[in-house]
Amino acid sequence: MRQNRGDGYKMQVETNAEKWLKRLTLDQKIAQMIVVRGHDYAQKAKQMNAEGRLGGVGAVMLTTKGSRELEDIISWVNECHAQATAPILFYLDAEHGLADTFNFGTPFPTLMALGATRSKELAYQMGRCIAREARAIGFGVVSNPTVDVNSNPDNPIINTRAISDRTELVSLLAAEVVRGMQEEGVVPTAKHFPGHGDTEVDSHVAMPVVTRDKASLMELELAPYRELIAEGLLGIMTAHILYPALLGAEEERVPATLSRAIMTDLLRDELGFEGLLISDSLTMRGIKVEYGIERAAVLAVKAGHDIILQDYETDPEITFQALYDAVESGEIEMEQIDSSVKRILEIKEKLQLLEHRPISAEEASLVVSSPMHAAVSAEIADKSVTVLEAATLPFSGKSTLVIATIGEEEGLEAEDLGYVVKGKTTYLRERMRDYASDFDMLLIQEQPTVEDFANVQQALEARAYEDVVYATFVRVLSYKEGSGTVPDSQLALIELIKRHAAEAALLIFGSPYILRKMTPPGNCICTYGDCEYSIDAALKVLYGRLQAVGKLPVTVNEQYPFGYGL
Repeated sequence: MRQNRGDGYKMQVETNAEKWLKRLTLDQKIAQMIVVRGHDYAQKAKQMNAEGRLGGVGAVMLTTKGSRELEDIISWVNECHAQATAPILFYLDAEHGLADTFNFGTPFPTLMALGATRSKELAYQMGRCIAREARAIGFGVVSNPTVDVNSNPDNPIINTRAISDRTELVSLLAAEVVRGMQEEGVVPTAKHFPGHGDTEVDSHVAMPVVTRDKASLMELELAPYRELIAEGLLGIMTAHILYPALLGAEEERVPATLSRAIMTDLLRDELGFEGLLISDSLTMRGIKVEYGIERAAVLAVKAGHDIILQDYETDPEITFQALYDAVESGEIEMEQIDSSVKRILEIKEKLQLLEHRPISAEEASLVVSSPMHAAVSAEIADKSVTVLEAATLPFSGKSTLVIATIGEEEGLEAEDLGYVVKGKTTYLRERMRDYASDFDMLLIQEQPTVEDFANVQQALEARAYEDVVYATFVRVLSYKEGSGTVPDSQLALIELIKRHAAEAALLIFGSPYILRKMTPPGNCICTYGDCEYSIDAALKVLYGRLQAVGKLPVTVNEQYPFGYGL
């Protein structure tokens, strides 16, 4: 006779994530917790994959010593999945879209430019577009958005990567970016927990220290996380920053990444985060030099990370073996490994990342070059461009001298993230042809030389130009001395230009904070970055084809406060 179990009985159906967890070996479980990024070790990664010991792959692995072309990237992704014995997750830094890393994809303005629009709809669409392009080429984790509150104007590494210096605006727009990304099946990683906004040191180079007490940290740095977690945030990336006020009573002065009090007690237990906890790169000097590759990996997992970003300079075997040995010795409990791997697999299942369907390069090309995505990027650029001075705007387009800076980093490989910094002066020259019937262009170094000064002086004296335009590209880059600002020599050159042309136009393709160090000429336009659409927007405003509506999302100084924009 069949037993009557009653209406309250519910059969437990085993999920695909649970099935995978049961059949994964210890090797395979540890592999799920490492994003392999050793860019000199592509063959080793393939070998580890064949052995079932590859669970995560970073884009830097594919590009730095390989190719940045669409067909090659997709071939790599398809090959990895075809040979894998367990699900693989592909990880990508794409703060400004896929074009940061690859030779394809829609370029987007900076998050500070997004902040200047104040638009929830554009924030949602930006997240959605970047995620769609990432999924189209097989990437399931995108390191976005930055939710640091940039409260320190001298911050060399967050700066324009932040939406704002106001918690409310950061939370408002970040929530929409996250929503757009998650709806398209991508894990976003809100970063850099507990917060990187109140620092004056690049954590790629050394370990910053934030000395605020816990109450003020909860009110400022941690507020966006609290709100995003409540709305179902799937991923967080952590920071190699020392937060003395958040450390446990028995913890030494360790960075947040390695603190169990911060990663587990605060983030998991107090704030209630249930998504994937991913470390920032273990290549970064502040942690690698202090702890070494193996120890940093073990301590990061012990603190509570589900996934760690492997040091990109070393054999992935080192990181894998360090974690394997720590589990075998009992230093890392098997229960913690299972908990993290279960979480990874469940989120993969939720976003349909457990099973891989071979990707078509032809289909992907329709997504990564989508006119709809380009239109969204252009609209963000148009609505973000901010006029700070407008003595004689718009310009006439008659005789014009354009002076533009060239950064020493242009064309070089970024040390950690795997992208190439693309110069934009050629694009600026081409676009100027649409606005000025008669213009000369003079290129100078980011740190102007004596020869640069002489050439500018000569150009200004050789001809009575109706308009003078000075374009500076103020980039925020890891490992770069002077990141997010301009050298004093460039300020001196701007003063020289002002003496000859008081109503020149300063175009700031990057950080508005440089205005803390100078008084601009009679006209000044800021775009918060050098995305091609941002360059377009600046020129449209300069020549009267677009009415600027962008407002500063940060306070620069008393003259240019939060919300300012002509």
